[in-house]
Amino acid sequence: MENLVKLVGLNIKEIRKAKKMTQDELAEKCGLQTSFLTGVERGDRNITIQTLEKIVIGLDESPKNIFNFENLTFNEEYYKKKEIITILINLFEDKNIEEARLILNIANEIFNTYKGK
Repeated sequence: MENLVKLVGLNIKEIRKAKKMTQDELAEKCGLQTSFLTGVERGDRNITIQTLEKIVIGLDESPKNIFNFENLTFNEEYYKKKEIITILINLFEDKNIEEARLILNIANEIFNTYKGK
């Protein structure tokens, strides 16, 4: 299963969009900062139950719908990327911290090289 925090965030975003609300509007209804809500929707913030309750009330939604992931859709590219990420994680698991840092540094150098082109 996907990371629960990310799935909840995606669901909040989809429900908000279905209700034709902006992030600013929902954040105001919830008493949250828009930047905080953006982090929630991206799955970057692990929120408390109290914060989740504010969002549920702001969306005027049933709490169970926040955890109903059946309507979320992911394109084929998403699944391919997730598979590659899983392979990379598996490659890292048996490495010590120095090896992991070296691999990370090499990857950053590669990304920086391609970014410049």
